[in-house]
Amino acid sequence: MLWFAHALTLSRLPIAIALVYAYGQPACAAALIALAAATDAADGTLARALQRRDHTRPAIGGWLDPLVDKLFVAIVIGTIGWHTGDLVLVALILAREVLLVPIAIAHVARGRSLAGLHAHAIGKAATIAQFVALAVAVATPPYALPFACAAAALGIAAAIHYARRT
Repeated sequence: MLWFAHALTLSRLPIAIALVYAYGQPACAAALIALAAATDAADGTLARALQRRDHTRPAIGGWLDPLVDKLFVAIVIGTIGWHTGDLVLVALILAREVLLVPIAIAHVARGRSLAGLHAHAIGKAATIAQFVALAVAVATPPYALPFACAAAALGIAAAIHYARRT
């Protein structure tokens, strides 16, 4: 039963590929980002609901969801970098990933589970800000910088929060 939740997670990859082709088309890019955000919210909610009903296999969501999130961001940020060449914009949107990935690696290297780094309000806010920055950067690139700055600020705050927890 958890396969449906995992399928929602994996659906973000073709959505990211679609964003490559939607670059510069505001309505299409916004719809695709909204769809990706909806799958990101729904997969975890569905998985938790199924687990409460004793559907616990396969238990891969703990690593699959963050991996797909990183791949989604990488594909979309690659598209943005390719089209704009704006390394500042790319760096700002990637700030969260650049800081959180080493924290997660250090956490696992200490023999701890990634489940211990579950999302808190600041992490969710950083994710939302990153999705919005990605959407604006794909849909209307000239307006992306303030959104990228907000995503970077929240991403840094989330990284500090998670670093303190590890």
